[in-house]
Amino acid sequence: MPEKQKTNLNPMKKTLQLCLLFFLSFQAYSQIIFEKGYFIENNDKKTTCLIKNIDWSNNPTEIQYKLDEKDQPIAISIGQIKAFQIDNQSKYERFTVDIDKSTQVIGNMSYDKNPEFKKETLLLKILLEGKASLFEYISGNTKAYFFKTDSLAINQLVHKSYKTSEEQIAHNNQYKQQLWMNLKCNNITIADVEKLSYKKNSLLKFFTNYNECNNSEYTIFKSNEKKDLFTLN
Repeated sequence: MPEKQKTNLNPMKKTLQLCLLFFLSFQAYSQIIFEKGYFIENNDKKTTCLIKNIDWSNNPTEIQYKLDEKDQPIAISIGQIKAFQIDNQSKYERFTVDIDKSTQVIGNMSYDKNPEFKKETLLLKILLEGKASLFEYISGNTKAYFFKTDSLAINQLVHKSYKTSEEQIAHNNQYKQQLWMNLKCNNITIADVEKLSYKKNSLLKFFTNYNECNNSEYTIFKSNEKKDLFTLN
């Protein structure tokens, strides 16, 4: 029988791998750019500049900026700034807050339903700014939301998962009570609060409704989706 001819695919594999590596590197490079914005220092000095927009998946502890496109980037830490914003996109403000970072990993959950607060200074992402404002904090697997009003200091919206046995978990949904007690308006019913989930879009909709019900001006901050410069088929 004639011997089967073997085809060496290694050169093709290597070529595809190199192309993919180049594409991913180019894509990552194209998505990290300096964009117009500003930051406010502890002495309330406002500096208009170009801020490195890395579309933070975790809340930042520092930013990098340039006063001019040709300058070398300068790093400035959370301890030096009160707030910063990238124009028409994201905005962050510094607060010292009590935060509960209870784990969502079942094996590591406690049996205590009460939040375990620790005081920390954080740059919180502003999702909506108005008579009632909504903030987001993300770090690894921890996701927490905060709110404040024109008459109420900033507080975490409490949502904690805890174990009732080795096989069962329950949820402390105190955030619903917090919102019902503090954000009352004619257009908001107890049913609206009860159906709220501890997720960004659900909470954003609620805070939008509250500000509109109070005829309050508000701003929603949404990061622009960065488009790829080309598509690989």
